[in-house]
Amino acid sequence: MKFRSYQLLFVASIALLIVALIKPIINVIEPNGVTSIMDNFGYTLADGTVSRAVVALGVVLIVAVAVNAFAMFVSLFSNFALQKRSAILSMLLVAGYYILLLVYLLILDNGAAVEMLWPMFLPLTVLALDAFAFVLVRRHEAKIVAKALGFRLRD
Repeated sequence: MKFRSYQLLFVASIALLIVALIKPIINVIEPNGVTSIMDNFGYTLADGTVSRAVVALGVVLIVAVAVNAFAMFVSLFSNFALQKRSAILSMLLVAGYYILLLVYLLILDNGAAVEMLWPMFLPLTVLALDAFAFVLVRRHEAKIVAKALGFRLRD
């Protein structure tokens, strides 16, 4: 069995999303200097209380991991239609993650400064990797179709 480059991209996407799930993504610095930390499953205030209001961010990333794992599994059977649809769904989920993150930041901000940490940009990298995987799946499918059309029987 041959391992294709788009399969590596799906594996890299899964790994990056798992790292993004674990690490904190934003420091919110209040005007009085108090810092709160936001990760994908909770919003930890300076006094130690944890609000689980942002758990939807983590759920969206978990679904994106599941979709990429499904795309990886389907790629073992060369089902190109499902691979392309899975890549598109993963891209839509990651875009929805950033829209949801923006909504939460506007709600939780209250005039505070926001310091973005590096794990916040990992889903953006996954978006690019999924787009590139989509292009590679299309290219591989076109190669197979072109090869099949080249072996026609002639009269």
